[in-house]
Amino acid sequence: MIQLDISLPRLFAEGLSDLHIQADLESGSFTALIGPSGSGKTTLLRLLAGLEKPKQGKMVVNGEVWLDTDKRINLSPQERSIGYVFQDAALFPNLTVRRNIQFAASRENATLVDQLIAETGLEPFINQKPVALSGGQRQRVALARALVRRPTMLLLDEPFAALDSEASHQLRQLLLKLHQDWGTTTLLVSHYDTDVAVLADRVIRLSQGRVQSDQTKAQARIKAISPSEPIRQIYFDEAEQEWVIQTDTSLLRSRNPTWSELRINDYIQVSPLFRQD
Repeated sequence: MIQLDISLPRLFAEGLSDLHIQADLESGSFTALIGPSGSGKTTLLRLLAGLEKPKQGKMVVNGEVWLDTDKRINLSPQERSIGYVFQDAALFPNLTVRRNIQFAASRENATLVDQLIAETGLEPFINQKPVALSGGQRQRVALARALVRRPTMLLLDEPFAALDSEASHQLRQLLLKLHQDWGTTTLLVSHYDTDVAVLADRVIRLSQGRVQSDQTKAQARIKAISPSEPIRQIYFDEAEQEWVIQTDTSLLRSRNPTWSELRINDYIQVSPLFRQD
């Protein structure tokens, strides 16, 4: 069980306010963090990882206190059992695939390097450096590196955002398998409906640094019919060959050719997982 109650002053689009998150996460769960850009999703991951310190708060992970501002307890990132995968894989450019993964491995977990290389399908690339890899392959290395220490929590900050649709699909399936096999408590930041639908068993929506909704995927599915929202922005992503639509609450992508007929201020249905209640 991961228990959070943290507060941090933050400048949001609407002005200065406190990011205040209070939540309990079941061990082994997969939680998606959704919400508008600037709502505090990445900041929450950084607080969990110890990369930022809240003004006030407490964090207890499986009975171990990682943070208690009243008692002046604040474990460093190195002392926290965390794996972190960024949107940019953030690999060491001068190290091979194997050495990038080995770099994060502790002595007692050194044997996991080969296991993760096998499970992520990286055997043909172990002597390659990141520059020779595709985006999907680099993210596989980043995922293996994050898991090689057998972390209590795996934090994922839009790991599919820079990938094409096929690479995203393959990495989602790999991530789901590793999450299920390893039982890691996982938090995923994403703007994409597919990521949430395929991976998460719980969806927390943030707005202005606060929990706006918190529900299991099953609860989300029994919500009322998807609401319609006006289109605020629409464009065609040439690289992905997809239409991209932004509403007040969601970022939507599709290869549906009929989207070419849509215009700003037209209404479009938004998935219940992304609705703003």
